[in-house]
Amino acid sequence: MKGKRKLVEVEPVRLPEKFGMRPGKYILLMLIAAVVLIVFLLFFLPGIVNGGRWTRFTGELTDVGVIVDGTYVGSTGTTEYFIPSGHHEVEYIKNGMTISSADLDVDHPLFGTLFFHRMLEVHVETMNVQGLYDSILEHTLQDLVAYSGVLEFDGFYDCPPLYSDFAKDVAALGIVDVSQDFLLLSLFATSAELIADLEKAVSILEENEIGYECVDILMARDLAEGEGVATDTAMPQLTYAEATQVDDGFLHYDAASFSMGDGVGMNTLPVDVTTSGFDIAADMVSEYEYALFIEDNPYWAKSNIEQLMADGMVDEYYLAGIDPSTFYHSTSPIRNISWYAADAYCRWLGETTGESFRLPTEAEWYLAATSADDKPYATSLVPFDSDRTSPSSMLGGLWEFTSSAYVPLARAEGMTFTTHDVPYADVIVKGGSYLNADDGITRETVGVMGRSVTSDYTGFRIVRETV
Repeated sequence: MKGKRKLVEVEPVRLPEKFGMRPGKYILLMLIAAVVLIVFLLFFLPGIVNGGRWTRFTGELTDVGVIVDGTYVGSTGTTEYFIPSGHHEVEYIKNGMTISSADLDVDHPLFGTLFFHRMLEVHVETMNVQGLYDSILEHTLQDLVAYSGVLEFDGFYDCPPLYSDFAKDVAALGIVDVSQDFLLLSLFATSAELIADLEKAVSILEENEIGYECVDILMARDLAEGEGVATDTAMPQLTYAEATQVDDGFLHYDAASFSMGDGVGMNTLPVDVTTSGFDIAADMVSEYEYALFIEDNPYWAKSNIEQLMADGMVDEYYLAGIDPSTFYHSTSPIRNISWYAADAYCRWLGETTGESFRLPTEAEWYLAATSADDKPYATSLVPFDSDRTSPSSMLGGLWEFTSSAYVPLARAEGMTFTTHDVPYADVIVKGGSYLNADDGITRETVGVMGRSVTSDYTGFRIVRETV
């Protein structure tokens, strides 16, 4: 039987004393210090180093830009912005206009700023500065022109609340009646999303007892869904108009009243129109004639395209493949020019001759086209046309710019607009081009182009106003 083994005696381990303190005490103090340091680093240091407050700017006006000490930080709404402690100068802008300014003092909270946003709520007072309403109307119209061209939205391309924002801004400014302006805006409700937003805007206007006029929403919804609508016209359909005078390349047409449109689609709904007497060019403006214009107006030269594009007058295809020259008399119609360029040509010709020239309205173009119904569809740029009793190439050749603005639901309401009535709206082009199938283009056909857009298949003819 073995006996028990005797263990070797060892010295017990003893932690040394520090600063005359036993280990348990200074370890406790070290733990406390660590906790204090962590609390300081997490809960106090961020506030000391980066003092300030998260700030939310709110107000009755929508999308008011906020500039703090000369730096844009965002706009009013739900977004929060961190502003350092101290005194700040704040400027509020909307659509590029300064609507008010104020001083802002931000205190210096210390505790827990890393984890807790002590929100500073700043209310932006509504200031109805001169021109603000006009600016809001202009920007809303510009946006509606763009979004009305989208007939179906998806998750990647949302429709902003253009109508309801306009209504909120009108209410904030204390305006009591927006009848004519709101009616025009409502004529761009071409999709289910825009129509739903239009209904919200109507509710806002009614809640604030603001006078308004609006497109028939049920009719707008039917058109958006591809349904036909009935329109009432008091005037007969125009079948033929004869030029009463042929003179120096122009044809004269007397005043007339008639119903324009065949009702096949939204853009050709019948609408009653009236034209005063006018002279229209038998031919489209030629490359040579446009070269004379450029010679007197170097701003419109092809070499100045970068400036023209920067000014929003043309796109990158301006005069592409064309070199207008006064050295040879080219009778080919000018193309790859924008509506702005065509309008400028008319104004230049008027200043040069002392007469008044402009682009034809859709109704004037339509009336003149009836007198050329017996002419074949032009399948080239310069078809031979010996008949000078009616305009050439009204159908075919090139699409032609008009001075009529494209307002999608206007005809459904029995209305038409000129480009001067509706700034920024797209323009109506007529007649088709030599590339279009001749059985797909009639004098009722409506094409649409942006004012700065150029095309190899679009040109123009001019109208001379008569007394």
